[in-house]
Amino acid sequence: MANETSLEKQPPKSVWTLFVGIVDRPADTFAALLAYPRWKWVLPLILAALFTVASAWASAPYASELAQKAAEQQLSGAGMSPEEAQAAMAQTAFFTSPVGIGIIGSITGALFLVIVWVAVAALLYFMSLVAGAETNFGSVFTVFSWSSLPVALRSLVQTILILATGRFPLYTGLAALQVSGDALQDARNPMIALLSFADIFWIWHIILLTIGLAVATKFSRGKAFFIALIYVLLSIGLGVGATLLAARA
Repeated sequence: MANETSLEKQPPKSVWTLFVGIVDRPADTFAALLAYPRWKWVLPLILAALFTVASAWASAPYASELAQKAAEQQLSGAGMSPEEAQAAMAQTAFFTSPVGIGIIGSITGALFLVIVWVAVAALLYFMSLVAGAETNFGSVFTVFSWSSLPVALRSLVQTILILATGRFPLYTGLAALQVSGDALQDARNPMIALLSFADIFWIWHIILLTIGLAVATKFSRGKAFFIALIYVLLSIGLGVGATLLAARA
């Protein structure tokens, strides 16, 4: 059944109404967003970037401990004398310190977020055009930005839990079932990378993305889901592939 949500002009809705609507009336909310799409992607992007920066600083003390441990293991395996290893650690002290990791994590995290959002939106836009949609990049980017709010919410929840419990890293969804307790070993476990996608926030993101694409492209939700599925498979492949490469490093 073809998507019947109209993109005809309607009175603009408040930001609060849009936030509430994305939860209980996503199709109508995406229609309202796309009726007045200009700059509608800014707020989700700012929120996602802020939560990313907050997560980087909240996890910095714990990430610093892991980075120092990894550096020590790498240097000890390189056959260095204790004096050489100590000198090498001193040279990289800033990059493994909580402040250094917080600054670098904030900058790279925010930049990576923007790059990924643009790249994914471009991919979805291209696939939509190939499938015969009459839409534009701005509409697809707006859909992706608002459908990514659950992922941003997950980052906020993880930040709160890290501050409250002192546990890092935190694995959500089915990935938590594979955690061994050794953070360095877990970071190289491809099953954890795979199962991390079996997460309620990620699933919510894909549901919203499917609904939003159906509204933007006027495709049926089945056809929109197929486009979203390609994105899901690519994300899983890249995530698991990066973990396998890290395991071999």
